[in-house]
Amino acid sequence: MSTRPDAGFTLIEMVVAIVLTAILMAMAAPLLTHLIRSYVTGAQGADLATAAGPAVARLQWDGRNAYQMAVTNTCTLDLENAQGKVLEDYQYVAGHLERNGVVILGDLQSPGGGCPFIPVTSYTVVYEFLYTGPSGQGQLAVDGVLSGYAYS
Repeated sequence: MSTRPDAGFTLIEMVVAIVLTAILMAMAAPLLTHLIRSYVTGAQGADLATAAGPAVARLQWDGRNAYQMAVTNTCTLDLENAQGKVLEDYQYVAGHLERNGVVILGDLQSPGGGCPFIPVTSYTVVYEFLYTGPSGQGQLAVDGVLSGYAYS
């Protein structure tokens, strides 16, 4: 006759279960760390794109409505009608993009350190800058081509 009860776990069985659980958790930890980092990076990128998107969309809209474009030595992009009247002006000053003297996007860097507006023709301008966001976490490259579509 046995004096050992039939129900329950032995100490050895409990230790084996704990060791196996610890091994499985150690294998899953790098995967969870990678997933968390990916989520944080994606969220930061989405935040940057959400902040920069409206300013870039406005720049593109104004560019399409211009007849010709001129970049001055003060890093000002003038969008003009067919008669040469300035409709809108965009200026890059001290890490800010201004539209008609009003800041529309801050926390910018020009990749070359100079002006982010590069004239190609009188109706086409290339732009490129880095948006870092107010927290400085991450960077979003913003670049494109402005082409005037307005007719005289």
